[in-house]
Amino acid sequence: MAVVLSILVIAGLVAALRRDGPAALEAWRTADVRWSWVALATALGLGGHAVAAFGWRRLLVDLGLRVQYGWVLRVFLVSNMGRYLPGGKAWQMGIVGVMSTERGLPAIVVAGSSLLHGIVGVAVGAILLLPLGGTLFGGAQALFALAAAGLASLIALPRILRLFPGVRAALAARITGIDTVSSATMWALVWTAAAGWLSWGVALYALAWALLPAPTPAIPLFIAAWIGPFLAGLLAVVSPAGVGVREGAMQAALAAVGLAPSAALLLTLASRIWVTMIEVVPAAVLLAARRGAGRDERPSPTASGR
Repeated sequence: MAVVLSILVIAGLVAALRRDGPAALEAWRTADVRWSWVALATALGLGGHAVAAFGWRRLLVDLGLRVQYGWVLRVFLVSNMGRYLPGGKAWQMGIVGVMSTERGLPAIVVAGSSLLHGIVGVAVGAILLLPLGGTLFGGAQALFALAAAGLASLIALPRILRLFPGVRAALAARITGIDTVSSATMWALVWTAAAGWLSWGVALYALAWALLPAPTPAIPLFIAAWIGPFLAGLLAVVSPAGVGVREGAMQAALAAVGLAPSAALLLTLASRIWVTMIEVVPAAVLLAARRGAGRDERPSPTASGR
């Protein structure tokens, strides 16, 4: 199914490039980039990472691991680089495991908490997409009520699982830490995930203002145009970081919410470059600093020979 989805969406993106590519290129050549909006978009994207790391740390503390927020943010940023490699999730878990072992923490527990954190984040994104997408297709009020019920059920999940010991044990065997998560921690995971999704969606809106003359769609539509394609990219597990699939879905979503096809394509391609820079550059800087610190800690040949 993931392969079929990837092929269909990428085929749509290729068709859009052939059809709207020349107009998008011309729009880029004539664009008057507003760098203040680019800075705002970047700050919002980095804020999305920061709040996600905050939620993950709360989960780790709930599991009995007293780790500093700075370390959690560092692991979060560096492990995100794994998504850009084939089999991205396995690379992410591997990076988390290695950095945990270096810290003297149980790699299985930390990696399992990262997986649980990601699952909750995907669930929150899918729930938020209901009312946000409803603003485009109608029925938003009913979908808002459904989304509110979904978020409430997610927050109450630890209490619900206690009523079904068999289900709880089965989930605990597959997802490390889910049986020890409290309702307070689940609330923290939900609100940080929601804040992260909203932050990235508003960042896409700011990026549109940076590149386009006057984006007409409302902010909720841009948030939906961020969440939906991102989730589609996650489903396409064969595509590193959802490359191709996310772009195809985003171009279609932006065109559907009212942007001109060429503007939608321009914003889609620019957003991929922008988000890659946000994810790769900070992680690369952290890795370089880590290597430098490791070299500084090694004894010099002269010192070791005394």
